[in-house]
Amino acid sequence: MGKRDYRIDNTKGILIILVVIGHFLLPVASTRFTTNSLYLIYTFHMPCFIFISGYLAKGVYRDGRFRWDKLARLVWLYILFELGVHVTEGLLEGHIGWRVDFFHESGAPWYLLALILWYLLIPLFFHLRKWVSLAAVLVIGLAGGYAGNLGDFLAADRVLAFAPFFYLGYFFAAENLGAVCSGKRRAAAVGLGAVTAAVIFLGTYDYLEPYRLAVYGAMYDRFAPELYSVCWLIRLVCYLAAGALSFGLLAFLPARRLPFLTVLGQRTLPVYVLHRLIRDLCQYFDLYRFFNVHSKAQVLILMGGCVALAAVLASGPVYRGFGLLAELPFRLAGTVKRRENRP
Repeated sequence: MGKRDYRIDNTKGILIILVVIGHFLLPVASTRFTTNSLYLIYTFHMPCFIFISGYLAKGVYRDGRFRWDKLARLVWLYILFELGVHVTEGLLEGHIGWRVDFFHESGAPWYLLALILWYLLIPLFFHLRKWVSLAAVLVIGLAGGYAGNLGDFLAADRVLAFAPFFYLGYFFAAENLGAVCSGKRRAAAVGLGAVTAAVIFLGTYDYLEPYRLAVYGAMYDRFAPELYSVCWLIRLVCYLAAGALSFGLLAFLPARRLPFLTVLGQRTLPVYVLHRLIRDLCQYFDLYRFFNVHSKAQVLILMGGCVALAAVLASGPVYRGFGLLAELPFRLAGTVKRRENRP
């Protein structure tokens, strides 16, 4: 087993904090500060997360064997998350229906559904040449936005839009990452990422609104008609910005264990699932009425609260409890199997 890469853990720790902050800011983003914060976060936090997911997925298919157990765990988590969101969103809408739609998803559970589909396609791309695969998914990602009839069926809009990041990560070797994160390449990556972040945060409030969904899965028919023919080019520019920010963050963070951040990066799953349910409950109980979005101090306090919430959800007791729930059907199946095998 290879040595654990703490740089990946540290990056995931930062990214999951950004996920929590982004979701908690969404209901109140209306000022220049909150809107530009969201633009910056949403430009790269999921592309980078998905790149890392692909990077860590190399063991899903190896020596002609597919890890069906890993896929089954993702399916179970997706079902749990979908049920949880169905309840909390039902509370917000004033009615919790009996019908749960597992096949159309545009909310937070989409990421788990997308992972399931990307995992299933790994054997196909594994047997193609690396550059053929990457060229194919890039074309699919850019052209997929024109398939407007797909929408959020099986989260297709985001599955197609984010696929290039997943498979780039899948084909990205450890030595490639090491090269980006060392020497002059590291300085260049950090510098380019910093400049890109500054441009987005300081200069996009009045300009980015028409294009902000270019990467985030939107079908191109949601854009202004005059932009329709060049939406693929807009998405390509957004891909490049996401890449600059992602590699800038990866290169900036150290490859050593850091207090808090490394452990948080190793326990992102319960944070990802549970924080969204808590955000919905905060809206349901109207806790946002105590929050003044026009106060930068209060916005910063909210962001700090998101960091604290991430820490709580990644704490030992919550992590172990979530793990028991995530493994429940597989533990039961193992117990039944052992009983059947007893003489």
